[in-house]
Amino acid sequence: MKKIKYELNGEWVEIEVTDSFAESYELITQESTRNDWKHNKRNQKYHASLEVLTESGFQIASDELTPAEKFEKQEQIAKLRQAISRLDPDKQKIVYWYFFENKTMEQIAEVLNVQKPAISKQISRILEKLKKLLQ
Repeated sequence: MKKIKYELNGEWVEIEVTDSFAESYELITQESTRNDWKHNKRNQKYHASLEVLTESGFQIASDELTPAEKFEKQEQIAKLRQAISRLDPDKQKIVYWYFFENKTMEQIAEVLNVQKPAISKQISRILEKLKKLLQ
């Protein structure tokens, strides 16, 4: 006969059991402990907090642009503005409405009293011209 300890309602209880039962209980306890450990490790792996990651040296990509990227973007915007300024005033209006005010081709066609396919064609031509001006 052997004694085993187990937890019952938050208190440790000791009872006397047969040797074979004690061995089985020990195997079950070991397997349970192993499974708990595996489960905890798996959770740590998949649920690592950002604080823990950054403290350990992990770097998270930022959505912010680097100074060089900001400068390049500003240059591109300036070039685009210059290219748009070289368009006819009517075409500038279409660019402004379509790309900056997010008006649909139907809305622009209505304002200019033309068919939608005409606006679609004009936008395609404007984009081709802007590509040439930006090269």
